[in-house]
Amino acid sequence: MSTAVKVSAFAAALVAVFAVAWAIGSAVGPLDEAPPAPPPAGEHHGHHPGGTP
Repeated sequence: MSTAVKVSAFAAALVAVFAVAWAIGSAVGPLDEAPPAPPPAGEHHGHHPGGTP
């Protein structure tokens, strides 16, 4: 077996491994996705001081 065939076979196997890993990762999705953080308690959205009550 020549060196070119060995390198080509290794490259093909490497591409196949990464393709399978990418496909599994896409199917599973992110594992540690945290829920969105709530806004800070001190801020009041939509209320402007000095307006009508």
